[in-house]
Amino acid sequence: MSRLLPYETIIQATNGEPEAVNAVRAHYAGYIRYYSHIYGHYNVDMEDYIKTKLIESLFKFRLDR
Repeated sequence: MSRLLPYETIIQATNGEPEAVNAVRAHYAGYIRYYSHIYGHYNVDMEDYIKTKLIESLFKFRLDR
C-alpha cells in the first residue's frame, strides 16, 4: 500500500472539499502529534496551531504554476 496521498485527494483538498481536507489531516496526524510535544510534554495549543497552518497551506497550494 502506498504511503502517499492520492493526487485526486490533494486536488480536492486544495479546492476545499471537507472530506479531502480531513483525509489530509488524518494522513499527517502522527506528525502533528509528534511535533506537538514541547520539552517532553504534549501541548494541545501547538497541535491546534499546526492543524490550522496545515489547512491554511492547503488553500494556498496551487498545482497550476
